[in-house]
Amino acid sequence: MRVARFTTMAIIAACLLSWDHAYAQTVTDGSDSVLGLDESKATIALVGQGMKAPSSALYSRLRHGRAGAACGEVDATNRMGTHTGPRSFVADTKAAFGGILPDAPELRHPSSMAQYQAMQRTIELYRTNCAAD
Repeated sequence: MRVARFTTMAIIAACLLSWDHAYAQTVTDGSDSVLGLDESKATIALVGQGMKAPSSALYSRLRHGRAGAACGEVDATNRMGTHTGPRSFVADTKAAFGGILPDAPELRHPSSMAQYQAMQRTIELYRTNCAAD
């Protein structure tokens, strides 16, 4: 009985600590206030879907794009848990689509046709809604 209670409390504490840690790190420069709390959360959730460790991503420079898109930068981690540096992203919450701009090696070696099409969609969405004219 006592062991079960301790185990339950330890699990709850671990969940709360990890949630708070991930939430506290999410937007590093306060630019989430530009989009508003709800849109920032939706944008971060969409962009994070393609990541292996979305809770470790660091977002910055969030802003409104054209046609209702959200734009910004994200510093995600690689397979070894090291941050790779900021990369541009775009998210369209109405279409439930978001992605990080791919780099050249990703475009040359996609893991599937679906991944390649998603990268092309991300590039076009970014070009249309976020890139400077």
